[in-house]
Amino acid sequence: MRPDHHSRTPRTLGGMSVSSVASDSSYRATFIARDPFRASDASAVVMRKERRLMPRLYGPGHFTEDPYSQVVSPHGIPVDDLVAVLQKEIRRSRIDNAVLAAYEMVTTSADVAQHLWRRLRIIAVEDVGMGLPLGPVLIDVLHRNFNATPGGEWMMACHAVRLLASAPKDRTSSEHADWVAAKVALGEALVEVPDYAHCVHTRAGQELGRGLMQWWDNGAQVRDELPAADHRYREELIEIHRRDEAENGTAPRPSRWAGATAAPDCD
Repeated sequence: MRPDHHSRTPRTLGGMSVSSVASDSSYRATFIARDPFRASDASAVVMRKERRLMPRLYGPGHFTEDPYSQVVSPHGIPVDDLVAVLQKEIRRSRIDNAVLAAYEMVTTSADVAQHLWRRLRIIAVEDVGMGLPLGPVLIDVLHRNFNATPGGEWMMACHAVRLLASAPKDRTSSEHADWVAAKVALGEALVEVPDYAHCVHTRAGQELGRGLMQWWDNGAQVRDELPAADHRYREELIEIHRRDEAENGTAPRPSRWAGATAAPDCD
């Protein structure tokens, strides 16, 4: 019968039992020093060095940069957690919990209450976006009413949260903004300056001799125009500008500020 492995006689190594080797803190250093095939400690450190991850380029900084990570609500909830709850619940149209998060912020302090409105302004663009194009305007008005309505201010905040949480969601403005910033930083995108941008309103356009007629023919073009647009005024303006250029050319008129900035006459 095979003996129990717990009852085996301990194996020895250099006169020391394996069990004692494992427990002797000085043994490892002594054994390594005797090993003729072991590289020096400095080389070993280099050989064993693990690849260190570089800090990410995008996203928020360390939480210590957010002062609201150090503030808690009357019920002991960190304010940065409340902000996260508020925004995630609005995104998910979970109205009740979003309103509860807002109430916890409003009742924490006046500063945290104002921080709530800063987040709502961002959410109106970042998460609701084109789902409610006038959302930023409505949030601004409700914020003004919050500040001007003693005793009724919480109702304004509640309405703002409900408005955003119940609206259709659209994050494309946020995605587009982040994409542009990332691509430009990587050197993979840059604004193009097409020829039609060089019109009478720019130095380049004026140096090319372009006037208002070129602007009407080119620079004033629009797409997705309102089908019912009434252009009766445009046609008359174009005729006025055509006569002006025929009589006076395309050189820019004198600056309206020339008289005000000219040096005073001296006797």
